[in-house]
Amino acid sequence: MFSFVTHLKTSILKYVNKKKGIIVLEIAMALRLKGIAGSDAIAEMTGRETDEVEGVLQTMVEAGHAQETPRGLRLLPEGKEWVDSLLDEEREGVDQTLMNNIYEDFCLHNDTFKQLVTDWQIKIVDGEQVMNDHEDADYDAAIITRLEELDNAVQPVFRNAAEVAPRLGRYVERFSDALEKLQSGDGTYLAAPLKDSYHTVWFEMHEELILLSGRNRADEAAAGRGA
Repeated sequence: MFSFVTHLKTSILKYVNKKKGIIVLEIAMALRLKGIAGSDAIAEMTGRETDEVEGVLQTMVEAGHAQETPRGLRLLPEGKEWVDSLLDEEREGVDQTLMNNIYEDFCLHNDTFKQLVTDWQIKIVDGEQVMNDHEDADYDAAIITRLEELDNAVQPVFRNAAEVAPRLGRYVERFSDALEKLQSGDGTYLAAPLKDSYHTVWFEMHEELILLSGRNRADEAAAGRGA
């Protein structure tokens, strides 16, 4: 009985520590991806409570991993190395064959999305490129329809990614939220850089998949898959 209880307590402790580790990685990666951000932005991105986020961020500051600035917190070089070590640990528990397949599947849709964003921002009028003023409701509606079709096609990729690395499940929710706001009439949720727009979430998911598959942005950019 003692052996069983001891084993049970050890298992529970390992589970709790693993869960805490995932939360810390979620918050640390959010700060890495944002560059500079406050606790509210990190809480929105991760879906965590603000108090929980502030606690982790404060611990990062005290450990010398992050620094407060007038615009929010940012990772220090030592912090980036620390996050890299956390990602290395995460990759050890991830099936790399599956993750590489997921990344390749994502890349099949990346050019389609980039073209969609370009078409949202720029129109061809009389053979000339002009900025889209979004006065043509039919034109914009057609692009949103294209995004809906793309979302239907790519969601299985994101769900597969979340099965392999569960912390990525939050991205599925963020894509859905951005699309719903876009469908409700707020066009900024397609490509606005300072909002949790579909493009913002796409860029961040792309970075996550690059790192989880053991790649880096520079090499992917050189191969034409970095944007």
